[in-house]
Amino acid sequence: MNTSTLLWVIALSGAGTFLIRYLPMAWQEKGKGKGWGQGRMRRALDAIGPSAIVALLVVSFSGLVSPQALTQTGLPVIAGLLGVLLGKKLLGSIAWATLAGVAAYGLALWFLA
Repeated sequence: MNTSTLLWVIALSGAGTFLIRYLPMAWQEKGKGKGWGQGRMRRALDAIGPSAIVALLVVSFSGLVSPQALTQTGLPVIAGLLGVLLGKKLLGSIAWATLAGVAAYGLALWFLA
């Protein structure tokens, strides 16, 4: 992959990540006082946290396709899942659970390197 392609991928990923986080908050602010507290919009906003965790899992598991990669990336994935579970149980928030899972995954990769 050349440098310009990599920069485009990084820029688009950053823009997508920003929009995933910003748009639900903007929609929620726009809907205050209009009864958006229930219904489809509320369920969509509530699903964003678990959806982010699933997205992290898909990216983590994509490296497990070959048998050699299973031994190298299996432990970090398990550590990330345990981080999510412990983060949710101890800290109570999906955001903190996601952060704990990412931190555990990163630390496991760092220790294995």
